Amino acid sequence: MSAFLLGIGFRADMGTCARKLVLLKLIDACDDDGSRIFPAISTIARAAQCSTRQVQRELKAFLDIGLIRLVREGGKGPRSTNEYALDLDVLQLLGKGGWELVAGDRPAQEAVIAANGEANKGDTVSPFDDAEKGDTGSTERVTPETSKGDKLSHPTPPDPSLDPSVERERERERDDQKTVERWLKRVHPNWPSFVADSGRTALAAAMALTAAERETAADRMADYLAAEKASGGRCAFGVYLSEKRWERLGPKPEAPEKPAYAPAFGPVWAAIRTRNLITGPHAPASPLKAWEESAIANGRLDRETLEKGNRMRAGWPMVNALHQAAETRGLGIHGYGAEEERLGKLCEFVPVGSDVWKAWKLEHELRGWPWLPDPGTMRGVYFPAGGPAGLKAFEQAVRGTNDAQQAAE
Repeated sequence: MSAFLLGIGFRADMGTCARKLVLLKLIDACDDDGSRIFPAISTIARAAQCSTRQVQRELKAFLDIGLIRLVREGGKGPRSTNEYALDLDVLQLLGKGGWELVAGDRPAQEAVIAANGEANKGDTVSPFDDAEKGDTGSTERVTPETSKGDKLSHPTPPDPSLDPSVERERERERDDQKTVERWLKRVHPNWPSFVADSGRTALAAAMALTAAERETAADRMADYLAAEKASGGRCAFGVYLSEKRWERLGPKPEAPEKPAYAPAFGPVWAAIRTRNLITGPHAPASPLKAWEESAIANGRLDRETLEKGNRMRAGWPMVNALHQAAETRGLGIHGYGAEEERLGKLCEFVPVGSDVWKAWKLEHELRGWPWLPDPGTMRGVYFPAGGPAGLKAFEQAVRGTNDAQQAAE
């Protein structure tokens, strides 16, 4: 809204009340330079308290006298409106001489401009100079109603203008209804009797709720439908909302906590893996197969290498499963406790290819442990702090925990 242009609009004698209110609504919607006017016809009609046809007639009259110009024609959709711009020179003339001057003959306009020196300074014609305007006698200013309007004073609207705060409240109510309609469109189709339900009843019930109540109703809907199915009863969605039936369910049970997740090659993952290694092997190695014995006899395979591979696969099945999940799917470990988290704090980051990395790989070979899978693009993985020399401290922490658990049992 431009306060400067609004002052000119209030001074302008537009001839009729509806015409002036239409002008004020256009000014209310424009920028200071008179541009960017694109309210809907219905919006202008509500503000001017007249019909949409009346607004269309006034806009055509404004276009005819050059007060507004069409900047961009709207489309055919409900939210696509014409865009107009005010001619500020014509608006200034309206503020000085009124509608009759601007809509009348051009010589009269030029005479006013010439008498004043320029069009944008001073008042040259008062809207009360004409004998047909204003009060002419000393009687009390009450004008009889005529079929052609009021000729002795400016026409007075039959109803007082709406207070701006009331109009803003109505706009908010319309916005609230649109919000509720969008909420119903999202939630109502999930109700079993959606097809048979009355949309108007559901909307009225939803409008009576607060935003928080609507969200609670949507959140508890599945719980209510499950309870309703068990009891064999069923109600319409509007009844569910109006009676706030979700409140009959009692407090919502707390959702179970998601199990903790330890990503592959991280500190907790490394602690669980190393704990399983130092407490193993957990199963005896499987005997060599007949074809392996034959290959050894022929000198094509080495017995020690085969037996070592069997011990790695059979002795630490959990570690091998961790390796496979990390290598093929990038998965870690779902679910661990405080003890695993404590052991994870005893681990440190070891860059791939570093001296500590090579020392850990050698330690695995010496102990017959399965080595890590390829970490891919990761810069490093976690091992117990202090390198292989720190294994003793880590093992003491693990065995101390196991002893404490056995004592408690």
